[in-house]
Amino acid sequence: MDEFYSLGFLLHRASVALSKSLNAALGNSGIDLPHSQFIVLRCLYYKDGISQLEIANLLSKDAAAIKRTIDNLEKKGLVERRPVRNLKNSVCITDKGKGMIPQALKIGENVINEALRGDNKEDITLLKTMLESIYMNLGKK
Repeated sequence: MDEFYSLGFLLHRASVALSKSLNAALGNSGIDLPHSQFIVLRCLYYKDGISQLEIANLLSKDAAAIKRTIDNLEKKGLVERRPVRNLKNSVCITDKGKGMIPQALKIGENVINEALRGDNKEDITLLKTMLESIYMNLGKK
């Protein structure tokens, strides 16, 4: 049973569970925004007008996957690409996208709160610190 209790396995399983729970909660609220699109839209809500590559780097995602996600968000009218001088497009959140974010963020917060139900603030702070440490040790390579 230890093979299912390794740190890597537990991190993966927790990530998948959070993603599935967020997808279900957003869908149940009538928001057609899967987790992969939510994180890109959330990124643009706080850093509007950045390039696809910057989004990929911020989210530690493959540039091709981000392009597909932006294509889907653009079809929904939630983002638009705008040309800039250096031949890169900036990606901007539309008013429709901005209008969707507050409710989606609240739903995301509720999912996290449910996931951490029963945990004390010190444990949550320690978890965040440890996850940030993992990212800093490995994420910038």
